[in-house]
Amino acid sequence: MYYMKLNFVFKVNSSNKLVLGRKNQHLLQALVYNLLDSEYARFLHTEGFVYEGKRHFRLFSFSKLYGNGPIELRDDFVLFQPPVRLVITSPVNAILEQLATNALSMGEIRLGNNLLSCKEVKAEHPRAEGEEIEFRTLSPIVCYSTLKKYDNSDFTYYYSPKEKEFGGQIYANLVKKFQLIAPQKEVPEGAVKVESIGRPKEDIRFFSPDDNRPIKGWSGRFKLCGPKSLLQIALDAGLGAKNSAGFGCIELVSNKQEGR
Repeated sequence: MYYMKLNFVFKVNSSNKLVLGRKNQHLLQALVYNLLDSEYARFLHTEGFVYEGKRHFRLFSFSKLYGNGPIELRDDFVLFQPPVRLVITSPVNAILEQLATNALSMGEIRLGNNLLSCKEVKAEHPRAEGEEIEFRTLSPIVCYSTLKKYDNSDFTYYYSPKEKEFGGQIYANLVKKFQLIAPQKEVPEGAVKVESIGRPKEDIRFFSPDDNRPIKGWSGRFKLCGPKSLLQIALDAGLGAKNSAGFGCIELVSNKQEGR
């Protein structure tokens, strides 16, 4: 079994629509962890894959939730017409095997106050075939730094695609993931460059109702250039930061054709 992208389709058993609060990232993350075997979920959540003894990576990303048609906004709630779809990507086969097997074998799956069941899991393995791909975001790309205010307190600065730090952080992050996934291999030569196609959309999310700190990401279509193995990691593990919180999940649109 070898796949790096899973498309889940869920039907809603509890009502004729799926209802979530607008701040629902924590619920989608909980859904992913609940679909894993309990011991493995605990390992990923508390430790994950450790880079140089201090950085912890979970090596999966997931999309926003998609309904069968436009979503409906009502007060502080978001309503989805079923069936609903979620995409999860990972370069770690054990993660995807558990997700697929458990989703299909569970009778009912809770998402907030909704009860779901999995209708279908479709496995794909999108390939970076060269050194340039075009992709679209399935969840916003986040790049940030923790800086100091004048009073020495911390604040989070989120970079936009127009700032050079945005591309620099994406490249550095992909290198770390490469070293975790393929520790015996040398990091390929050549930096990764990201370029927006059209105007990217600023996409602000809140992780949960109890957390009022906004997370600023960017959605849209982009071009990514660089070593093929790093582009593949972008497709498999996600781009930028906070992937396991539901950010940086991307979908391949096209590979650059040779000779163009």
